[in-house]
Amino acid sequence: MISDLNAYINIKPSFKGRLTVLNSSQPRSYSAYSSSYLKSKADEYMQNGNFERAIEYYQSALNSDPYNTDIHLNLAKTYGFNNQYKEAIPHLQAYLNRNPEDIENITLLGENYKKAGMFSKAIECFNKALGIEPNYDYAKRNLLDTQNLRLSCINPQKARQERYDTAVKNLTEAVKIAKNFFPAGYMDDMKDMTVSFDKTSKMGGRSNIAQYEHSKRKISITDEYTYADPKLTGAYLIHEFVHGKDNDPYTSVREEQDAYRTQARYWVQNVYDVYDPEMDYVADLYNQSAQTLDARVAEIYKLRDPNIAEVSYNHPPSTKKPKAFSLSKAADQPLKAYDIIV
Repeated sequence: MISDLNAYINIKPSFKGRLTVLNSSQPRSYSAYSSSYLKSKADEYMQNGNFERAIEYYQSALNSDPYNTDIHLNLAKTYGFNNQYKEAIPHLQAYLNRNPEDIENITLLGENYKKAGMFSKAIECFNKALGIEPNYDYAKRNLLDTQNLRLSCINPQKARQERYDTAVKNLTEAVKIAKNFFPAGYMDDMKDMTVSFDKTSKMGGRSNIAQYEHSKRKISITDEYTYADPKLTGAYLIHEFVHGKDNDPYTSVREEQDAYRTQARYWVQNVYDVYDPEMDYVADLYNQSAQTLDARVAEIYKLRDPNIAEVSYNHPPSTKKPKAFSLSKAADQPLKAYDIIV
């Protein structure tokens, strides 16, 4: 399962230990608390999916420190996670007033305009981001998606057909990319597997980028990537094909490490004209060393499930199969936001 690794880079907890929790029965007047404390509490609530309380604390922190751009940005992201797109917009604008070249958050502003139905403003943002970095896939795919949504208001049948044709073309090319990357014969025993753009599980308010369901022998790429560059989609398919290769329901730290290593190797060796913060981050770790990437992957998945097995069938490959085991109860639960902080 692949998640959005870069989405939470600006919401890292600023503390190691646990802070004293305010009694929920107390009046909600936080004027006696510092903005840094209130932001830390908001970060904690946001990371655990309690977006309403996070918004409350971020707003209180802004009352104490109204020009703090980090608070504006985190509040905007939390509003977005809570499907309050119009409310996110002014806080992203406040952040961008101080950071006008931040293409990731220019695009995020456009995404909020798009989800609020303000397509012209969304397209303006995406074009602005692409004017700074023409290869930025997040802005490219959102621009194409928004143009299709605007078309659907005029000619819904034409828009549906255009989206369908794009999905088939891009996914076909991405599968070909993945198949050509693997050694000959690698995918011969995966002919029963289906691949599609689809709705995926959510974690921390955002959809998984990709996921493999063993019981269905199905790989799903989030439909938010319908207009992504096939080379980017191919990177996520490569990761999930590693999971599908062993054809068993078990996962492990080693299996995730193998999948990330393979995906990173593809990106480093083959992709030079797509800018994507998620894959670039994975590639940067791999370029430091495969062990550096392995350590980060282990950290993420042990946060998800402290009892996750170190190895599983075919990871590492062996002629002697390990005894079947059950995953802990937490293993099939979605990651929380703090599990995927960069």
